[in-house]
Amino acid sequence: MTKIDLHADDYALSESSDNDILALCKQGKLDSISVIPNLQIFDAAAQKFLKAKKDFPKEVKVAVHLNVMEGKCLADKSLVPNLVDERGFFNVSWGKLLVFSINPFKRKTVRSQLKAEILAQIKRAAESGLCDTSALRVDSHQHPHMIPVFFDALTDALAQLGTKPEYVRNSQDPILCYMTAPALFKTYSPANIVKCLILNHYSRKVRRWQKKNGLKTNLLCGVFFSGHMDSKRVKKVLPSFEKKCQARGADLEVLFHPGTMLQNELTPEFTKPGFNEFHFSQGRKIEFEALQELR
Repeated sequence: MTKIDLHADDYALSESSDNDILALCKQGKLDSISVIPNLQIFDAAAQKFLKAKKDFPKEVKVAVHLNVMEGKCLADKSLVPNLVDERGFFNVSWGKLLVFSINPFKRKTVRSQLKAEILAQIKRAAESGLCDTSALRVDSHQHPHMIPVFFDALTDALAQLGTKPEYVRNSQDPILCYMTAPALFKTYSPANIVKCLILNHYSRKVRRWQKKNGLKTNLLCGVFFSGHMDSKRVKKVLPSFEKKCQARGADLEVLFHPGTMLQNELTPEFTKPGFNEFHFSQGRKIEFEALQELR
């Protein structure tokens, strides 16, 4: 039997966004969320979640949403000089991390720096009471943990913690599952197709690691439709995802970004205009509504 996990990314992004996600938790619409550990709002967001838990009709599992794309580092900035600017704000991108992965002169150094930051972010999330390292769930903001140098740093950090994680996301969103809905072909984004191709390429390494470490593998529905995860589109492709998951013995994570940030919540830690557009986008409201309908 395929387990389907309805999941929300980006808790602890902003107060407005968090309120949207908590509302879904209270309605029993979500199975799990991911929390960003390194933004200014984190401590208040953690306390708000822990207080609200008593009103949830079921358990909502919490993953650490490792973030090296926005905000400040949690490790001492002297330990992560290749990842941040002089103020300690992250200045890396997918492109930089890919270059670091193939650069023999930088890969080892950056891997060590990423490990230090990953450990600092996991520590902060655990100390807040939101998660337990003995049942750790991990993913990342914008999926950079799929890039080889980042994934190697993540496995180094997990080894140092000495605990077997409960879940590490494999961001494999199989494009063929969307080909069963020809009525939607004209709505597919070329940019999201490229994202899926890259993530699916690196997913093999993650899947091998999952199996080696006794973790059940998973598929992901959410990158291909990112920003447009309305209930009609999701319902059309879910049967093909379930069929593929059953054939692989995999679980399915259906990924949403249902929390909308307000313009007045933008702080100096949000340094990337492209990301900010997504934080404010109408697509997040669509995904909030989709989760209300899907359950």
